[in-house]
Amino acid sequence: MKPLYIIMALTLLAAACRQVPVVELDEPKGDSLKENMINANRYISQGEEAQIDAYVERRGWHMQRLTCGARVMETTGGTLQPIDYEETVVIRYNVEAINGETVYRDVTDTVTVGRLQPTRGLDAALRTLHHGSQAVVILPSEQAYGVVGDGDRITTRMILIYKLNVL
Repeated sequence: MKPLYIIMALTLLAAACRQVPVVELDEPKGDSLKENMINANRYISQGEEAQIDAYVERRGWHMQRLTCGARVMETTGGTLQPIDYEETVVIRYNVEAINGETVYRDVTDTVTVGRLQPTRGLDAALRTLHHGSQAVVILPSEQAYGVVGDGDRITTRMILIYKLNVL
């Protein structure tokens, strides 16, 4: 009876040692993946630009397009004195999403221009304005809060419209 147990044990041991073939999946190469991500971001950015262009055209606005992609239109001129780099100013603003949804209303904030606030586009737009002026600023998501939002009311990839007064 012992030989039977030994034969069974050896058979089980031999079956357990059989190697299972490893199937390797082709993963995208790093350059290919990076290129796909760049193309996806380019596509999203072009879509946002088209949305902003249509929004501005529907309203008949003549806005200055900054190199960062933000749009600015001073609706009332303030003093002749422009806002200087690294100057601290107080602004009061309302923020809307491009779909018309109010995000923030009557916010007063103190900002130092040129310090790259979380909304880089707003920072760039302030450098084109004058003390005491009112303006409309449109920010594509990459110049606003990007893919993360602000953790409160601004969601991922939201195009923002600021209606602001420089106090």
